[in-house]
Amino acid sequence: MLELDAASSLLNNALDRYLSICSTLTICLQEVAQDSIRVQDLLEQVKNQLELVDSYQENLRRARASLRLALNSAPTVAPINSFPPEIMLRIFNFVVSMKPGVIGPKGSRWTTANLPKNPDILSHVCSRWRQIALSSPALWSHIDLAHHHLLGQRLVIRAKEYAIRAHHSPLDIHIVDPYPGHHMRSYTDIDDLDFLPPATPIKSLEVVAYKGFRGPHFVSLEHCLKNCAPGQLEQLTIWDADSESHSRALLESNERPQQYGSKQLDISESHLEAIWAQINVLRLKRVYLPWTSKAYHNLVDLRLVSGAMSDFDVSEIQIVEILRSSPRLRILHAHLDIKDPLPKSSQVVPVSLDELEVLDVETMWWDKLAIFIRWIEPGAKPLQLSITSSPSRLVNRFLRNSNVTRLRLASPNEFSLSDLLTLVPELRELVLDGYRPYTPRSIACNYGHLPAVNLRLQDLYILRSQIERAELRELVERHSVQRVVIWDTKVGWDNRDYQMNSEAILELRKELSSCPVFTYHSNESSYPISGWDDLSALCC
Repeated sequence: MLELDAASSLLNNALDRYLSICSTLTICLQEVAQDSIRVQDLLEQVKNQLELVDSYQENLRRARASLRLALNSAPTVAPINSFPPEIMLRIFNFVVSMKPGVIGPKGSRWTTANLPKNPDILSHVCSRWRQIALSSPALWSHIDLAHHHLLGQRLVIRAKEYAIRAHHSPLDIHIVDPYPGHHMRSYTDIDDLDFLPPATPIKSLEVVAYKGFRGPHFVSLEHCLKNCAPGQLEQLTIWDADSESHSRALLESNERPQQYGSKQLDISESHLEAIWAQINVLRLKRVYLPWTSKAYHNLVDLRLVSGAMSDFDVSEIQIVEILRSSPRLRILHAHLDIKDPLPKSSQVVPVSLDELEVLDVETMWWDKLAIFIRWIEPGAKPLQLSITSSPSRLVNRFLRNSNVTRLRLASPNEFSLSDLLTLVPELRELVLDGYRPYTPRSIACNYGHLPAVNLRLQDLYILRSQIERAELRELVERHSVQRVVIWDTKVGWDNRDYQMNSEAILELRKELSSCPVFTYHSNESSYPISGWDDLSALCC
């Protein structure tokens, strides 16, 4: 471009002349040193020029930015800038969706406090990227808050900015406290929690407490719910992730009579019910909603989880009404203590859950499990089932009528495993967690009286168990197991526990030669299975 070259040449000549004159100023001052008036005039000129130099620098900086913008706009230099804005926006959304939240669970890469800034970083790359980012309200719709002494206030400031940039896009709000690591202080209040205007559309709300729920968590929850536009909330997660916590609470309006264990919010009953009405994913652990709430209607994912054992009671008629209100359930976790059972003469009409894919009732006692499971009639879809191994006619009937392809048995020491496997002919993955047979070789001994079953297992996991070598070999060979994973388990040789050193593991590997893949892990290794947890993925 001739005009640019000409301007550049003029600028270069002018700068050379300007620099040459500036370099003589010291000599000029020495020559007029005896004339105070001329010295003063020259010094004033120098001061004026210094101010002008600052403006020249600013203009040069802007010129350089313009040149870089032009350079980066060329497809041969930055090919990504040849993409149209709509493609760039899809890339931005993908990048933002991959970013983890502020603080994640133990074992993840976010075990310490962090301040994710992906949308901010994208908007500061160049003016074009900033224009694209700011023109997309949905890009700013994920808001993180933390009860943390360093992050809390900064996240509130950022939340206010994001809420403005999101305009009327439905928000995804994630509130956490720190995971209790070695360098973390205790939870703190979130000061100046006023980032949402009334009637804000909120699509998902997640509150996760890694150290138990306290007052500040409910303050944050109340602010979000009070300002949530009715009919917008689709996902609600209130999760006490503290494995040692024994607390529990019932979340309700202060218009209800105060009862033991309830946590009342300064929100009207009608507003809360209007908010709950459109929820389709409800995940609650140790903090629950009233059993008669609309929140339990039309769900596809319902997780009612307590601690190690079920400790929150619900009447049988209430749990039946919840099942009837959500016939399209795909995921159901029920760690409940069923009280007030119906009379034995009551007619039981099971609820058809044709879409059910995951059922977790692992912590239910055998008598409560029998009451609960008789109300469920699963469909033909493959089912992932987590259950205790207690024998029951009703449980057997459920297994027989289900298409169980993944089965996790907790503490299978009372149930004849060989009998159970005849009920699940489509099983492909079996997890034995805490297996301890009453008598040695109980699996092998029990196979003799059973009809032949063409059950081929793809994966067999044995976790935190005690098993005889003969039992393990019988399982692997009879069911053509393709992969065996053993974790934190004692393998017995001739009714004696054996030290699982490298030599013993190699010997066991040879004995299970029919299995293509075999791995043994001590309890120092990470938990070897995924997809079976209470909450496989938080919104973080």
